[in-house]
Amino acid sequence: MKFNLPNDYKEQALIGQLADQYGIKKEPTVFESFAFLDTFDWRLFNKSLILYQSGSKLFLRKLTKNENLHAIEITSLPIFIWDFPDGNFKKHLVPILKMRALLKLAHVHSRSTTYRILDQNEKTVARISFEEILSSGVKDAPVLTAYLCLKPVKGYQKYFAKLTKRCKQAGFKISTNEDVYFKTLNFVNKKPGSYSAKFNIQHDPDMRADDAVKVILNFLLQIMRVNEVYIAKDLDTEFLHDFRVAIRRTRTILGQMKNVFPMETTNRFKRDFAYVGKLTNALRDLDVYLLKKNTYKAMLPSALQKNIEPLFEYLQQERAKALQKVIKGLNSKKYAKILNDWEKFLAEQRKDSEASGNAALPIIYFAQKRIYLKYQSVVKAGNQILKNTDDEMLHVLRIQCKKLRYLLEFFSSLFPPKKISSLIEQLKNLQNNLGDFNDLCVQEEYLLEISRKLPLTREQLKKVLVAIGSLIGHLDRKRQAAKKAFAKTFTGFASPANKKLFRKLFTSKA
Repeated sequence: MKFNLPNDYKEQALIGQLADQYGIKKEPTVFESFAFLDTFDWRLFNKSLILYQSGSKLFLRKLTKNENLHAIEITSLPIFIWDFPDGNFKKHLVPILKMRALLKLAHVHSRSTTYRILDQNEKTVARISFEEILSSGVKDAPVLTAYLCLKPVKGYQKYFAKLTKRCKQAGFKISTNEDVYFKTLNFVNKKPGSYSAKFNIQHDPDMRADDAVKVILNFLLQIMRVNEVYIAKDLDTEFLHDFRVAIRRTRTILGQMKNVFPMETTNRFKRDFAYVGKLTNALRDLDVYLLKKNTYKAMLPSALQKNIEPLFEYLQQERAKALQKVIKGLNSKKYAKILNDWEKFLAEQRKDSEASGNAALPIIYFAQKRIYLKYQSVVKAGNQILKNTDDEMLHVLRIQCKKLRYLLEFFSSLFPPKKISSLIEQLKNLQNNLGDFNDLCVQEEYLLEISRKLPLTREQLKKVLVAIGSLIGHLDRKRQAAKKAFAKTFTGFASPANKKLFRKLFTSKA
């Protein structure tokens, strides 16, 4: 039984009262420290999981639950999932953490004193523990929360019942599911779940198109601003990834929501964000190759796996150079002007003009029109590819699908959730197929190009080229399989049922 205590409560007040009726045996006070961990985008919290370190152990438990799901001994704090020892703990976290780094959210201390309650025969009939969670380990540190834990002893249930009643009479309230995790993070001014790059904006169907688009663009601007700060710190690759996705989405909405803003303004910022996106291309490409290192090695015969190591050593060196270029670019006056001008534009008062003829349209109608036009272009391009599966056309279709996906996500709140989610999921399947094909094409070309640049001796180069050749062969077989799977995947997306649903959602009056 656990009770909340007032922060200023003195344990001796209750112990003194109990001493009139029971024997009391005080045990040594125990001091412990805890560190709570999660990713920047709260992946564990979003799964109702709490990861914490205490001493040389790491624990995983459910939010608001005291029982641990897993516990492991550690010699150093793991940062990435590949730093964890193999086992059930790691297996549980793999699909959640993926490539994100674990960050220390807060560090707190606990002070716990247990008293054994004795009967007339000096038998232990119950235990009472006073526990305080402290903001630090220094003397007189602020108390974040305080508890009284009443623990029964087998065979002495009547004593436990009496003590429980005594605690309630003293005004102690039984502890609810409030987790010390929340109080700890509140103390350090952190709000669980405060960052997510996922799009979740609720639109009023009658909102003007320009106002609705600015809401979206302001959200994407905040994602850029949050992540740009962390790119230079190089904690993990996802800060750059989220930054780039926000750039791509910004470019998409500028290009797809035509005549919402003056053409001159739209074209200027499309060029600006194309420049920012290009600035980070090389670094992102290198991140992807290095993240796939183990996957690539697993494709090779064991005899060649060691031989390909010089490739990844070279890529790591190139990544360090690319990161410095990105940092320099993000610190440049040009980048600062682009983002500052963009912020000023988004904060400007509305300006109606003939150059932005769609600005005053209700967003529901304009979104319907743009989504349906993009859907039609995707279906048209896909049907042409079915007749002639051209690699370049598959690449173009991939980009068109991405734009359609962004439009569906931008304005999903305007349509029935289940129906829009179904369309997005089916579009994702098509995107995955096209994305796999494109990635494999790019990877093959890159490996061929990079093999000419490796600064190795003739003997070293010979071994690496054999390994790269084997890898390219494997990638090419996967590419052909993805190309072969296109027809079935596209036909599923362009099915009569989906065609009917697209027409119903995006051509009828809301």
